Amino acid sequence: MKNKSFLGLLLFSCICLTAIAQETTKPVKAIYVNADQNILFDKLIDFVQNNEYFILSLDKQAGFIQAQKPVEIKKVFKPNERRTLNFVIRPINENLSQITLNIRCEEKHWGGSESGHVYYYDDKGVSQNSDLYQNIWDELKSALVPYQQVIFTTVTTSAPTKALPAETTLNSLPKAFLKNGFPLLVERCRTVLASAYMTQKLLSEHTDIPGWEGYPVKLYEYYTGKDIKKGVAKRGLVYLLNPSAEQLATWIATTCWEVKQSTDTAYLYKLAEFIKRQSGAQFPVQGVVYEDMYTKNFYEPYIFKDGVTVYVADSTKMPTDKHCTDEQLEFYLHMTNADLKPNTGRYARICSTNRTQYYKNGGKTDVGDNDEHRNQSWLNVVRQLYQLAWLSDRNELMIAWAKEQL
Repeated sequence: MKNKSFLGLLLFSCICLTAIAQETTKPVKAIYVNADQNILFDKLIDFVQNNEYFILSLDKQAGFIQAQKPVEIKKVFKPNERRTLNFVIRPINENLSQITLNIRCEEKHWGGSESGHVYYYDDKGVSQNSDLYQNIWDELKSALVPYQQVIFTTVTTSAPTKALPAETTLNSLPKAFLKNGFPLLVERCRTVLASAYMTQKLLSEHTDIPGWEGYPVKLYEYYTGKDIKKGVAKRGLVYLLNPSAEQLATWIATTCWEVKQSTDTAYLYKLAEFIKRQSGAQFPVQGVVYEDMYTKNFYEPYIFKDGVTVYVADSTKMPTDKHCTDEQLEFYLHMTNADLKPNTGRYARICSTNRTQYYKNGGKTDVGDNDEHRNQSWLNVVRQLYQLAWLSDRNELMIAWAKEQL
């Protein structure tokens, strides 16, 4: 009898702990999509209908959709539910929209009548169960093809990674600049990209890299110059998501306009030249980056993930002679955060943005500092902000650097 009581208590404790775990993880309630409000409104209507939701309310002008359906809960001691999805679509700028979601849950209970099936719904309010939201976003992902999405995850704080981007677009800039100055800036950016030494041989393009789904990430093979210590060129493999000359010029122009309210070439070309020296506008999604940073023609391997230098936890995965094997190169392309040491590098591509600059620009996620506490949350933030930049005319990482340095 005591054993039965203990097992019952253990089962109840496991159920409670599972519920607590679900509730304490902050749900993701917003995504950004590179499509306008009207397109997304129609896409969401198709989504709720295809998934057998009953539409309760529509307001296209406000971008509001409310849909509901009963859900059978296949868990012990858990009543069935009725879930109401409340979508709001807000235009951020002409190229970008935000979708927010709140899920209201009602539990279905027997009304106690012995004469018939009498049930009622107990309103449990807006759910904070992160799994419910993630399931909807996962289901919605395929419905939004071919549009790209940025899902802002919460890491160690309840505040969003960054406030909504301002509505600065390229078209916000002076018409005279767009006609005369911008084409010159694009040409300047072509010279920046021409210095991108890792874009030697394109092997393949991928839209299924974990965390980068939907983005046209390209796998490159490249060789360094002749290494002064090994006497041969070193082979590298890296996933890159580099901007075009037009995209890079757009980011530079909107950055200078927001930070300096100017399109003077003194600012534009200074920023372009800095990016050329620091990164060649190369954004390493994952892989090895060889650099002769300290000794000319001595190429040392730096491992990158999400645009940031990372440190592999297993020392056997790093070359003792600074010359990566083919097996190690493949490992770097598929490693996860679990394969890394807790701390990361300081700077984010493509403009060497650091954590302090991120905070000064309004960043809220706890990413540690630039000294001893450089935690992995920085990878998530850099990935999210670069993805958001990819879908818009602004690069928040670039703006953060420019506010301090330009």
